[in-house]
Amino acid sequence: MQMSEDNIDGRHIINAYSPGRVTIDHVVYERSLIVSPQWLITDWRPLTLEEMEPGDLDPILDDKPEIVIIGTGDRQQFPSTRLLRRIAGTGIGCEFMDNAAACRTYTVLVSERRKVVAALLL
Repeated sequence: MQMSEDNIDGRHIINAYSPGRVTIDHVVYERSLIVSPQWLITDWRPLTLEEMEPGDLDPILDDKPEIVIIGTGDRQQFPSTRLLRRIAGTGIGCEFMDNAAACRTYTVLVSERRKVVAALLL
């Protein structure tokens, strides 16, 4: 999936997505990552949702975004209760969706200048 919006005001933009890879600011990444409009972590530890530990969410939740999007790979998956407990009570919205939907949603929310963080499991 190719996306057309270029980097706006120095914010990190997802330019394209295909299974196992994402292009951010015209750089291709093939490992799990976290992206927000202001920062990027390009070597995020978990490779699958099953591997994700509650502590893996710390850099995301510490930023106190309005919404968190977790891309779970080529298909939508749902988190363990341990992960849900980590998010519950923070006041931060969180959605789990496949990576293609996560990339599209992130792009829309960034264009609306929302405080969003996307974590993509590649």
